[in-house]
Amino acid sequence: MMNSLKRWGAGALAIGAALQLSACVFVADDGNDLEPLPLGTLTVNWSIDGLHDPLDCLDFGVDRMELVIYDDISGDLVDELEPVCESFGISVDLPEGYYSADVTMVDSFDRSATLTETLEAIDIIGGTDLTLGVDFPVDSFL
Repeated sequence: MMNSLKRWGAGALAIGAALQLSACVFVADDGNDLEPLPLGTLTVNWSIDGLHDPLDCLDFGVDRMELVIYDDISGDLVDELEPVCESFGISVDLPEGYYSADVTMVDSFDRSATLTETLEAIDIIGGTDLTLGVDFPVDSFL
């Protein structure tokens, strides 16, 4: 009887030790969470052959301007926006950082109506507005 109690006690001790090793560990929040990056604004204005004439959108069969923004470091897609052609400008808030963007005029079937212009080395700084302009000359239309 004493032998079985010793074995039971040793077994219980081993189980207790194993449970302690597999116990969950909780870490208290130290309040040092990373702050989100400050936001800056990218404004892209466009023109058709140097003009901001809404009739040119109709004449060239353009419905929207497609703006595709990429993270310049990772190459990941950040955002895709498609404002109407006649607005001739769009603004988007982005976290501080480096970006590139592709700008293409598209028709109502979402087909490219122009060659794609690439905007490189876009440096967004928190609290500022970076304004870039893109012109689509007549010979850029497909």
